[in-house]
Amino acid sequence: MTGANHHEGPNEPRKLAPLMTATWEAATSDPDPLAALGASRALVGLLSTWEAQLVGEAIAAGATWEVVGATVGVTRQAAWERFHNDKHEFRSRVKSDAQQLRDRHRREVLEFRDSVKNQAKEMRGKGS
Repeated sequence: MTGANHHEGPNEPRKLAPLMTATWEAATSDPDPLAALGASRALVGLLSTWEAQLVGEAIAAGATWEVVGATVGVTRQAAWERFHNDKHEFRSRVKSDAQQLRDRHRREVLEFRDSVKNQAKEMRGKGS
């Protein structure tokens, strides 16, 4: 669940990590069947991470564990057991990213305010 897979918004497509794209290409186009098989196995792991990301997005958007379980063909309890840690990690990362953004915004607003104050002082000093 890297930032490269982050989903920007409801109307924007999800961005695939370059590793996932490259692995797909190798799995589907490498002429050596053993190389393609190895890439396919790697792709399974990457898709598991992708699936966990989508579950996190669905839960964050209000889906229930029952609906998530039905979507992936398991019970509510099985879905929760399989994905709840990933969902918490996803939610924690989103909260952390949001906090960093708020902190950055607050810092930039303060810097801008100080800059405006300093410019105003300089202008008053020149006008005296």
